[in-house]
Amino acid sequence: MNTKSKLLQTAFNEIYENGYSATSVDKILKKAAMNKGSMYHFFKSKKELTLGVIEVHINDYIENKYASLLKLEENIIDGLIKLVSTRDKYNYTYGCRLNNLVQELSSKDEEFKIALEKVYFHFEEIIETVLIKAVKNNEISHPNIKDLAVFVVASIEGCLATAKKSNSSDIYISCISQLEFYLNSLKIK
Repeated sequence: MNTKSKLLQTAFNEIYENGYSATSVDKILKKAAMNKGSMYHFFKSKKELTLGVIEVHINDYIENKYASLLKLEENIIDGLIKLVSTRDKYNYTYGCRLNNLVQELSSKDEEFKIALEKVYFHFEEIIETVLIKAVKNNEISHPNIKDLAVFVVASIEGCLATAKKSNSSDIYISCISQLEFYLNSLKIK
């Protein structure tokens, strides 16, 4: 791992576990075993470093977790339900990487808002593409797939936030089962 990658990974871990406001540059550098010169060679500020984290780690997380759905050719809704019901990729103590940053930073800074919105829009676009394919396959029927995609993403994020408040996968399972129920109700019989 090169210096920049190590710095981004360390910053990602610290911000994910402690939040942006509670994470200091000194703490990131100490954990990464680097000096300030190393950081300032790549990033002018903590904010710029965090924007890098959003672009690399948060976007990659969404891509790695959900883009596999784009490869499905049949049983698309079942594949979507299976993916969001799989608990091994979620951390119920720290919550969702994306949603945590949205909650903390979107209302405080326009650049953060834009960067995080870009990731959210990408997430919604993946789900929308998957749902369009499900409609074309006559798996489901819905009058507005774009709105449905936003609802699906909001449901996933909301279930994760609800599970975080209790640090409980059981809460997530219970919540996500309602999304499953709804998606199954859209299936063409």
